[in-house]
Amino acid sequence: MKQTAEIQSQRIHQDIETIAGFSETDPAIGYGRPTFSPSWVRARDYVIEEAERTGCTTRIDAHGNVHIRQRFCAWDTPVWLCGSHLDSVPSGGKFDGVTGVVCALELLRCGLDLELIIFAEEEGTTFGTAMLGSQSWVGSLSIDDLTRSRNSEGISYLEKGAAFGVRAESMATDRVRPECYRGFLEVHPEQGLSLWKQDRAVAVVTRVNGRRHYEVCLSGQANHAGSTRMEDRRDALAGAAEAICEIEKLGALCAERKAYSVMTVGRIDVHPNAVNVIPGKTVFTIDFRAQSTEVLADGEQSLRAILNRIAARRNLELHIENTEHLPPADLSREVVQALHRAAALCDIDLPEIPSGALHDAAILAPYLPTAMLFVASKDGISHHPAEFSRVEDITDAVRILTRIIQNSRP
Repeated sequence: MKQTAEIQSQRIHQDIETIAGFSETDPAIGYGRPTFSPSWVRARDYVIEEAERTGCTTRIDAHGNVHIRQRFCAWDTPVWLCGSHLDSVPSGGKFDGVTGVVCALELLRCGLDLELIIFAEEEGTTFGTAMLGSQSWVGSLSIDDLTRSRNSEGISYLEKGAAFGVRAESMATDRVRPECYRGFLEVHPEQGLSLWKQDRAVAVVTRVNGRRHYEVCLSGQANHAGSTRMEDRRDALAGAAEAICEIEKLGALCAERKAYSVMTVGRIDVHPNAVNVIPGKTVFTIDFRAQSTEVLADGEQSLRAILNRIAARRNLELHIENTEHLPPADLSREVVQALHRAAALCDIDLPEIPSGALHDAAILAPYLPTAMLFVASKDGISHHPAEFSRVEDITDAVRILTRIIQNSRP
């Protein structure tokens, strides 16, 4: 079906602002929408109601993802899949994930044939598993995995999601059906500086970095801070501090080998966490990303060697758990070229860049022809209330998607 209504930037802006108002936290400290929380449900329902007002119909799959099509478009008719997520990191921004959802919503308002999807639990900060909705939909997570994925209250994804469409008994028969889609298109803020620095609006993404997550536990001996000599200590926090500095150096070395390789220690817990007690146990996380499997494998080997050396020298017990292992994903060259043609019809020059962040597109890529559009992020800031993308850049992305949906197939 051809476009029957004009794209409206003001409507896109209003969608983003309205969804930002559905937050668990004060906007002064950021926007929070944990998956299945009241704020997440309000945001989800807003999108559903806006789409249904234009004559669309909705279904929620057994994994908790929302699917929306034009009412006259049968669910087994091949169309483009387009969307992103609405959950956020704690104290996040307005644009992450939301941008891709409202772009697809605007396309539906314009009368185009596509399927809008809202993936559940993309960030992984609510149930501890990133891209949970998309991974479950393609079958890369088991029922046991979803049972182990729990929120801060200890409630599993299956238990909490039961009120929002999650049905464990139907998951195996409600997987992605590639024959029902021409491909998957996801619009997202870049979450980096390259476009903003170059004053470019939009880029096409050709590759998504792989990611490995680790939880590291160093155990020593808690003891009195005043009466234990420095040479007699087994200080788990001091060991972790040394390790974190070495991890930063290793991340820089990996980056020299391959662009966009990064290592981050993002969370640390200290026990007993008392002012006058030597820390007896420290647990911290490592987020390691790279464009190649080889860099990820070599980096992990070096990482383990560093941690073992520090633990042995400081007489600490060491436990390392690999909590996530997602490979790099090449996106469809055919869809990338189709996006270039669509952009040319809009008089938009479309540079090609990789993605350092993971997205649902990386999960769908092995199953559907997939590509992404990035829109510029002011100062490269993301996962923070200062996150900002220009509505005119987002509108350009919608214009490109309009062309590819109307005129091309991969």
